[in-house]
Amino acid sequence: MSDFDVEHFAKLSRLNVSPEEVPVLQKQMNDILVMVNELMELDLEGIEGTNFAVQMENVIREDKSAASLPVEVAAATFPDREENLNRTPVILEDND
Repeated sequence: MSDFDVEHFAKLSRLNVSPEEVPVLQKQMNDILVMVNELMELDLEGIEGTNFAVQMENVIREDKSAASLPVEVAAATFPDREENLNRTPVILEDND
């Protein structure tokens, strides 16, 4: 395996890497690639893949029908209202 080309990678990803950083980053990337190669050599035959490290389950509550707020109570929270309607400022003008 050849050394990781930090300068080429930095150029492709538009990163500014100082000359002092190149050897440090090269060693770190080489170490990472060695670990990845070790993982690639593992025999994973018969092992089921996972998307998550822990078991995921649906935590959303069941949808249940219930009584809603009376119109007057809901309308009382509107900052600007006309009877039981919520008034909003005009956002788009009619350009006919």
